[in-house]
Amino acid sequence: MINLNASSEWLEADGLGGFASGTAVGVRTRRYHALLLVASNPPSGRLVLVNGFDAWLTIGDRTTSISSQRYAPDVTYPDGAGRLKEFQLKPWPSWKYQVAPDLFIEQQIFVPYSKPAVILRWSKVGEWNESLVLNVRPFLSGRDYHSLHHQNAAFNFDAQQLGRTIKWQPYHSLPRIIACSNGHYRHMPDWYHNFLYEQERERGLDYTEDLATPGIFKWDLTERSGLLVLSTSELVGADQNLEDVVAETEFHERTRRSRFHDRLEQSVDSYLVKRGAGKTIIAGYPWFGDWGRDTFISLRGLCLRTGRLTEARDILVEWSHSVSNGMLPNRFPDKGEIPEFNSVDASLWYIIAVDDYLRSAAHSSQLAAPDVTAQLEKAINAILTGYLEGTRYGIHADSDA
Repeated sequence: MINLNASSEWLEADGLGGFASGTAVGVRTRRYHALLLVASNPPSGRLVLVNGFDAWLTIGDRTTSISSQRYAPDVTYPDGAGRLKEFQLKPWPSWKYQVAPDLFIEQQIFVPYSKPAVILRWSKVGEWNESLVLNVRPFLSGRDYHSLHHQNAAFNFDAQQLGRTIKWQPYHSLPRIIACSNGHYRHMPDWYHNFLYEQERERGLDYTEDLATPGIFKWDLTERSGLLVLSTSELVGADQNLEDVVAETEFHERTRRSRFHDRLEQSVDSYLVKRGAGKTIIAGYPWFGDWGRDTFISLRGLCLRTGRLTEARDILVEWSHSVSNGMLPNRFPDKGEIPEFNSVDASLWYIIAVDDYLRSAAHSSQLAAPDVTAQLEKAINAILTGYLEGTRYGIHADSDA
């Protein structure tokens, strides 16, 4: 169990560079707290598509909130956070709200590995004979994850509905948002203004934004759990049962996570993400992408020490294709511009990482296959040649090298 305060945060990485994150109490305090935050060009091009939601229950003839938002100037509304009794991180973030003396609502959020998606589940805990309707109003934006969003006429509220699936495309240049649920959707477009992010205010940055809400999902929780899948690709086929797909996805994700011995090892997994046909290492959440120097310094601890030699191979081979004039990029910009070659020692750390990897993989004909070693040696030779002959910014080996 985690302390119930806004300084305790959670993050679910998708293995692609995207993630969902928030606080234990459910109030967003950063511009990076979001439900559906995806990497449009893994692991870069990160976009916030779905920021959060309001959730409330209709119990008989009364309304009870199980969410809270922070608004400017300093207002927390509604009062759902006050009903939160428990927060758990394992196997993924879950909250338990008390809405009656013997009735609780459990909310779960998890991100399936290697998919630009998030799955939400709400279930009642306890016996209840009255009507129990859950209402969820999602908040959308469609912005770079470093930016903030404000009301504008270009936002497109149109919803394409086909059975249980709703599709929105707030801006034509961004991925569409696909929502699949076992509830009912009612289209009710509106703007909500002045969400306040306390951590941004403390950092001296802009800290308010406006979010769009296209409509409301409803579930009768007396009949079954409420499910909502948000993604940028079709996770549930037209001929598939949503409950079965979610159950299978949860099973595979539980199985995958069960191999982690502790939270530290699970955290390691969050930093290993896709780049091109291979892998890379995120330098830090929530701000950073993959940085060359950070990648090669950390690879030995994150991969070699933990026995993740396949991931180490995929990282080193993928980065080998980025050698330019003997240098490796120190940073790939978020929006896919030209890589930044501004580190004097990133390439040298790469050589050290390759040496450590080949020593660790010497027993495996697959991990140290001729084509792998040839590619790594080619990159190292290019680095050494660049440093001997001289490369960017006057970087070169001393005359006595």
